[in-house]
Amino acid sequence: RECEEFLAPRGFAGVQVSPASENIIVDKRPWWERYQPLSYKLETRSGTEQEFADMCRRCNEVGIRIYVDVILNHMAADQYQTAIGTAGSIAEPGLKLFPAVPYSALDFHTSCEIWDWNDRFQVQNCELVGLKDLDQSNEWVIDRLVEYLDHLVE
Repeated sequence: RECEEFLAPRGFAGVQVSPASENIIVDKRPWWERYQPLSYKLETRSGTEQEFADMCRRCNEVGIRIYVDVILNHMAADQYQTAIGTAGSIAEPGLKLFPAVPYSALDFHTSCEIWDWNDRFQVQNCELVGLKDLDQSNEWVIDRLVEYLDHLVE
């Protein structure tokens, strides 16, 4: 109802929403858990895939475009042994195993930390706070990312 009752009447043309992909569940539900995906299923604490589609349709009907924040660089960090996601998926981030996608260790860069923010290689290929860095030169990874983006557009 936000689009119909608040945004459109006030002249807004678009709204950015939090990542829609399944993410880890962290105690006390901090904002940053949404930036640790476990899969590309569209289910978060904001709602189900059907609720997301309904929101997009309703907003579009009153002229509001939806801009979804997407996470294409990484998956969840390894500080969690077995991680459970908002859609019920299970992953082993420390082993780089995300079966709901599915991704395995072959789909990620070799683990390394960013120590020097002026080192382009580190910034592009290493892990920020343990977030598992996807290898976007891998065709399998590219195909999964494109499928996810296509699904969001549907």
